[in-house]
Amino acid sequence: ELEELMKRGMRNRSTCATNMNAHSSRSHMVLSVQVTCHDLLKGGTAFGKMHLVDLAGSERLSRTGATGERLAEAKNINKSLSALGNCIQALHSKAKHVPFRDSRLTHLLQDSLGGDAKMLMFVC
Repeated sequence: ELEELMKRGMRNRSTCATNMNAHSSRSHMVLSVQVTCHDLLKGGTAFGKMHLVDLAGSERLSRTGATGERLAEAKNINKSLSALGNCIQALHSKAKHVPFRDSRLTHLLQDSLGGDAKMLMFVC
């Protein structure tokens, strides 16, 4: 079931060639896994959530040669990556306000970035 969802997500993912990359990803991909565990002996319930996120790469607009729809996509990618960076910086500096609502990505990941959540990032 999970494998089929991953395949469906990959089919829906947008890619396009730019001057910088032959297969440039034009969208982020988020796979959210939520698990609820019921302890039948003690009657307790535990809940966990994990997001696997593949971020589209940031691009210098002047070097990609993107125009029209591709240019708008690149601007949106850069904006959401900047918003993610702003949230991480605000959390790190313990700011009173963390701008989670600045993008759909940060709003979606809000409960996984703040509080007592754990985050692990791989950069490839």
